[in-house]
Amino acid sequence: MAAPAAPPALFKPFRALGYITDNVPFAVQRRGKETFVTTSVGKNFQVYNCNKLTLSLVGPQLPGDIRCLAAKGDLTFAAVGGDVHEVKRVHRTGVYGGAHDGPVRQLLLLGEQLLSLGGSRLAVWRLGEYGQPERVIELGAGGAFTPTCLAHPDTYLHKVLVGGHVSGSSGSSGSSSVGPLQLWNYRTGQLLYSFKGWGSGVRCLAPSPALDVVGVGLADGRVVLHNVRYDEQVAAFDNAAGAGLAAEGLLGGGAGTALAAGGGGGAVTALSFRSGAGVPLLAAGGGGGVVTVWNLEERRLHTVIRDAHAGPLLSLHWFAGEPLLMSSAADNSLKHWVFDTGADAAPRLLRFRSGHAAPPTLVRHYGEGGLRLLSAGCDRSFRVFSVHQDQQSRELSQKHLARRAKRLKVAQSDLRLERVTDCDAAEVRERDWANVITAHEGDPAAYTWRLAAFSLGDHVLSPPPEELHGQPAAPVTSVALSRCGNFGFVGSASGRLDRYNMQSGLHRGAYYRAKPDPAAATAAAQQQQRQQGRRGGSAAAAAAAAAAAAPLVAHSGAVVGVAADGGNRVLVSVGLDGLMRVWDFRTLALKSEVALGGPAARLALHPASGLAAVGLADASIRLYDVEGPAPRLVRRFRGHGDRLTGLALSGDSRWCLSAAMDGTLRVWDVPAGQCLQVLRLGAPVTGLSLSPGLDLLATTHVNRRGVYLWSNQALFGAAFAIPHSDAPVPVVRAALPSVLGAPAAGKGGQQQQQEEEGGEEGAVGRVVDEEEEEDEDGVDSEDEAAEADAARRRAAAAAAAGPAAEAEAAARRRYAGRDPVAGTPLPLAPALVTLSLLPRSQWDSLAHIEVIKARNKPLAPPKKPEAAPFFLPTLPGLSSQPVFDATAGRGADEDGDGDEQAAQAQEEEEEEERRRKRRAGGDDDEEEEEQEAAGAGPGSRVVRLGGAGGRGGGVAAAPASALVRQLRKAARRAAAAEPGSEAALEAWGPVVGLLRGMSATAIDRELRAIQVLEGSSSEAADEADLGSLLDLLAAWLGGRRDWEFCQALLSVVLAQQGDVISARPALAGRAAGLRAQVAAGWGRLDALLQHCRCMVGLFGNLQQ
Repeated sequence: MAAPAAPPALFKPFRALGYITDNVPFAVQRRGKETFVTTSVGKNFQVYNCNKLTLSLVGPQLPGDIRCLAAKGDLTFAAVGGDVHEVKRVHRTGVYGGAHDGPVRQLLLLGEQLLSLGGSRLAVWRLGEYGQPERVIELGAGGAFTPTCLAHPDTYLHKVLVGGHVSGSSGSSGSSSVGPLQLWNYRTGQLLYSFKGWGSGVRCLAPSPALDVVGVGLADGRVVLHNVRYDEQVAAFDNAAGAGLAAEGLLGGGAGTALAAGGGGGAVTALSFRSGAGVPLLAAGGGGGVVTVWNLEERRLHTVIRDAHAGPLLSLHWFAGEPLLMSSAADNSLKHWVFDTGADAAPRLLRFRSGHAAPPTLVRHYGEGGLRLLSAGCDRSFRVFSVHQDQQSRELSQKHLARRAKRLKVAQSDLRLERVTDCDAAEVRERDWANVITAHEGDPAAYTWRLAAFSLGDHVLSPPPEELHGQPAAPVTSVALSRCGNFGFVGSASGRLDRYNMQSGLHRGAYYRAKPDPAAATAAAQQQQRQQGRRGGSAAAAAAAAAAAAPLVAHSGAVVGVAADGGNRVLVSVGLDGLMRVWDFRTLALKSEVALGGPAARLALHPASGLAAVGLADASIRLYDVEGPAPRLVRRFRGHGDRLTGLALSGDSRWCLSAAMDGTLRVWDVPAGQCLQVLRLGAPVTGLSLSPGLDLLATTHVNRRGVYLWSNQALFGAAFAIPHSDAPVPVVRAALPSVLGAPAAGKGGQQQQQEEEGGEEGAVGRVVDEEEEEDEDGVDSEDEAAEADAARRRAAAAAAAGPAAEAEAAARRRYAGRDPVAGTPLPLAPALVTLSLLPRSQWDSLAHIEVIKARNKPLAPPKKPEAAPFFLPTLPGLSSQPVFDATAGRGADEDGDGDEQAAQAQEEEEEEERRRKRRAGGDDDEEEEEQEAAGAGPGSRVVRLGGAGGRGGGVAAAPASALVRQLRKAARRAAAAEPGSEAALEAWGPVVGLLRGMSATAIDRELRAIQVLEGSSSEAADEADLGSLLDLLAAWLGGRRDWEFCQALLSVVLAQQGDVISARPALAGRAAGLRAQVAAGWGRLDALLQHCRCMVGLFGNLQQ
């Protein structure tokens, strides 16, 4: 019997906004006079014209995540898992597959051949022949060598360089040992040479303009210029990755988080050489988001772009013959940097395209037509997106961040405003004054924005000191604008509700419940003064008098929502005190109030009808009519199983949309008083907004860096097919939209029928199961599929080899088993002590971190070394060996050749002319720079948070780090589990996995940050964190995992926090239990060692 057909979804995927690039390096190709760059966005790829970074083409949706790209003419090659898909413009033409034992890491095009590096194999394909590769080369060397990157040196016919890391020393086919860099002939499949290496794995390769010289980026942060012809090192640059020069990047999504947890911040991930006239430069980047530029002639650092990106560098590319560098990173951005003429000229940002670097949490439709969207997220940026034209999407400027950061010598992230928690906008005053107002996390002031100039406004809205009555300013929690755009309303955590004039930024009154009687206030103040006269003094008396004279604020708890009606008659506010109050707009007086039955969480008001939807903390929704003398309850909706994250009313007030952390979006029919449909949109919704025309729904999701648009099928589809009855509400699952948009319907309804039946793989808008829900960036992850495919191939090979080989493979898998969360090796038996298999330098450096710090402290300032130029000129002659002209460099400096100077001057004039023409003909190129420059001058009232200049007279508490947050979550899970059980042990897995991926310096910094300060407001929380850390060590040592790593951690914790632990009974008790456990473990280990020692001594004596 066939299963009943799923009901049609009320909202279907339309398109995704805000995706520029993900965690995959771009591919560049030049076609005629124009250069194009291809970037990956999940299952799709996008092609940009580098002239103005305009979007030219969006590729088709592929079956899975794209891992690497290559481009040639109309052909684009995208690796998905272990296969390579060929796309001709927007049509898939073939698949090169079946040759790799793992995911493809890199693609390289050489003429009519395509080289793909995946797993431990290098496959050589002839373009257009999809059946079998011309050759498959095994590079693993018995598992000792793991390839990671690929490069082709110029003039080396049929030869490629393969870089990787060596896990052990084993002999290769020749007399030389396996090295991290190998030269292969891909036509014959022969290993020609294995280079000796540099004591670190190779992460990236780049051929230089000089023959036989390649740039090698290492895992320890160095860049080595190596002559592959003579196997000689030409130059080396330390710390080329720029680790430590920038703050921690914002890594949005699963791939970026995995990269950070893997400790790749110090490795060089991108290299590029400048070609053509001018100073020979090398650009390098790593996981810190910093671009370092090196002068190859003088072998020194040329410049550092410290705030180039907010995530790990993925790709760097110098445009041929131009002083222009293109970079991309995991922060979802693509940037062009121009190097002006002059020895000390700093690079400047010429143009860029970027989206949210971290998942957005707020989205609002702007304007009557709903053609633009306002969004804000965890990356502390505020952006506007165009629904129709992608070129009009941009970030709103926060007043010369780069210039102010350079002047104050701080990072740009230190000057950014905190995350936007609420916003409102009015289109009617867009050209007159600031028409957007925002509330920021932990900030006691609200900020205005001018959307016409795409920049921060001139006014910062905060109550005057006399209105506070001696109380500190509380953080702003909610904001709203009147429909006329003249007034802004600001609600705070203290319950205050203030009104401001948006044109002047002046305070225009506050909403109070009641003002105290002067006589009663004087009597109360005198009574408190008499009671505190002996102890409080004049200061206490003044404070008591001010508190007695202060009026009652709008709410006794934080104001979580405020909104004004369309006619400026009433103002509605809700708070954590569980009350909804209606205020007279003009007189600021309280008109009426109603009890909600619980703390409020969300508020949505329909300006025309006066219908207010209130979401409560228990996930229920109540609808009130606020137009009458008192608010009247008209509807009550229940159904969500977790806290509400979004609430909206449709433009005709017939629908109420709500989203919650239970992963569902519910559409409520207000006139019918029932739920119309429940949708699962692939991931929990964090923010939603329905356009005024009801045509598009905009949503933001957990761990997604884009803004997703959904089309309303009640307008664009068959409205009669949408179920509407008292039967149980259907749950419809829909996949997230892609950047390509929804596919067009085929002839005769074939496309619609195909979608209803499940559709082909990669189709948009089909009904999916929960197991098929997307990973980061709205796309399915191919990691599990690739691993499963490799496992099936290994199992087939083992079965063919016989039972002995199968048993050996099973034992090898058991020995190589790792905890899926923590990444630690699993014990082979319960009583065995298991080591962490981490590099000795990682845990040994942690145990001796103080000695290392003292040893690495510089004794004297560095001196400039005297060295010869890198590119040595040669003398003409018939000899096959080059003869270098050692006097050429001195002659240019000493003789002062007039012809050379004249040529250089002419070249500079031509370059200036070209630059002038570009500026004259392409004003749009620099519009991103102009929007950075727009706004207030030096008198800006933008405030910094967390510093001495913060508002409120105090310093905001620093947010908890990722380690502390994971530690607290693990402590709660471990407390809920049975003590000593496997669940209690597994609860600490994420924390251990995070610690394993950190360097010794990072671990030392994190442990020092857990300080218990006597008398501080966070004393109890810090003490609990330190206790959780001791519980973690006790659980992990009790499970006999990561033995040496935990011992090193324990030594550092005791050295740093020993006095605090011994002074507090709760911590001392945990330390005593940990001591007994450690003593018991060392006792067992010592017994085994003594047993082995005795047996060795016994057999030694017998032989004598």
